[in-house]
Amino acid sequence: MADKELRKMNRTELIEIIYALQQNEKALREENGDLRRKLDDRRIRMEKAGSIAEAALSLNHVFEDAQNAAEQYCQSIADAGAQAEQILADARAQAEVILAGAERQRQQAQAECESMTANTTRQLKEKTDAFNRELRRILTQYPELKEHIRLQRQGGGNGA
Repeated sequence: MADKELRKMNRTELIEIIYALQQNEKALREENGDLRRKLDDRRIRMEKAGSIAEAALSLNHVFEDAQNAAEQYCQSIADAGAQAEQILADARAQAEVILAGAERQRQQAQAECESMTANTTRQLKEKTDAFNRELRRILTQYPELKEHIRLQRQGGGNGA
């Protein structure tokens, strides 16, 4: 498994892999201890055995047991690697789904914001246009008010 893939895994996934490897290591240590005891037992038997043929036969069983243990260990490592690869593949698939959903939500929110901005701009223009029309109507109806405003702007108004 590449370092990059391990770094992308979340803490829970890494802990699960470590826990599985620790359990496997514990089982292998126990098996190794059993094999050592068997080996010691076989050594004692070999020492007691009077012939080379009996010793060779005893060694054969020890080597077979050791070979079997080594094969089991290699298989368990391969299984753990395959399991980790599957976990990684599943996590990547979930991440893609989450990212796709987030992108859809972002696009929807952006569209809503653009729509609200357009509506607000339109409403503001309509209200400004209506205000300007009403102001022109009032100023047309009351020319003295128009003159008063003009004087106020020039700074020469008398405040009346």
